[in-house]
Amino acid sequence: MRIDRVRPVLLSYDTRDDPPLEWVGGTITTWDAALVEVTTASGATGLGEVAQSTMAAEAVPGIVDALRRYLPAGEFQGREIGDHLRAQTRFWARGGISSGVIAAISTACLDAEAREAGVPLWRHLAADPSAVPDSIEAYASGGLGTTNEQVAGWVAEQEAAGFGTVKIRAMRDPRTTIELLDYLRERLSGGTRVALDLVQGCASHPWSVADAISVGQAFAERLPYRWYEEPCAAEDIKGYAAVTAAVDVPVSGVESYSVPEDFEHLMDAGGVNIVQPDLSMMGGFSCFERVVASARRRGVDAIPHVWGSGVQLLTSVHAAFALGMPLVEVCTLLNPMRDATQEHPLTIARGRIARADLAAAGSGAALPAGAEERFAYQYGKGMLIK
Repeated sequence: MRIDRVRPVLLSYDTRDDPPLEWVGGTITTWDAALVEVTTASGATGLGEVAQSTMAAEAVPGIVDALRRYLPAGEFQGREIGDHLRAQTRFWARGGISSGVIAAISTACLDAEAREAGVPLWRHLAADPSAVPDSIEAYASGGLGTTNEQVAGWVAEQEAAGFGTVKIRAMRDPRTTIELLDYLRERLSGGTRVALDLVQGCASHPWSVADAISVGQAFAERLPYRWYEEPCAAEDIKGYAAVTAAVDVPVSGVESYSVPEDFEHLMDAGGVNIVQPDLSMMGGFSCFERVVASARRRGVDAIPHVWGSGVQLLTSVHAAFALGMPLVEVCTLLNPMRDATQEHPLTIARGRIARADLAAAGSGAALPAGAEERFAYQYGKGMLIK
């Protein structure tokens, strides 16, 4: 392929007329997304998303501009672009949101390449398309709320929709979080399993490792668990290792890691049973793929982190199929922007996604006409964790 044009697209959906999206981290007033649109010399268009843009979308256009001069001038393979850009920008783009912008460019190139070839993105990415599973499980991600009743109400909605695994977030402190677990214990439908996200244990004011362990032990005792997510701050590898050694629940993380080496260090320390790389954060599909492969060699599970618009959702689902991942995250909170950016909407039946439903060329994501007016970007809002 050959790149003709790259442009950033910033979008927002204002939630303030909806029921409040309140949680331990604060109130979400807008869903923000920074997309990267790549157009090839043949006229094919692909989309990628910057995962970090839910909190810092305004930083993306400048980084896209800074990366333009590093883009290949001639023809290249889509799989090469992430490694190429990282190799050329080691002095300033080794991680963080810069890595997310590289990831978005990489994904957009692969999406455009698949569209040019007339094949679904999963087939374009898979080393052996015949080994791709027929379906994978989707788990419902949301679980926001400042009261037990709010969280339990959301869980009941997901059970009614057919999800077998639901992910909830911690409350304001260990005591109220354990109270939530007690409240849910009598209200879960039979067969539902729960993932508990401590949100870097918890958000911008991490609890002690001892508290993270006590909540993890209470979780194991009270609910049919699936995993215990991010019980410590992202950089606290020793804390992760201590929690993993002390609790019976599988420990997972770390969604905000943006270079493969961070996952290697975490796994070397025995810090997790499950890694959660984010395709839209990690500097390209090749990085994402390497983390999944490394985890498998170690006997560690890999489940993708997904949070954003329909672009991130669909591209992540295709990547999960291509790599044979068993489970994928689906945010079920109200977000019309996520729906509008799916030209071929994701279908979930009885908590599963069928490969046969991903038949369109490319990812199935699209920027519909008028999207930049309907979802005009609102500077200075977005998700803010305090």
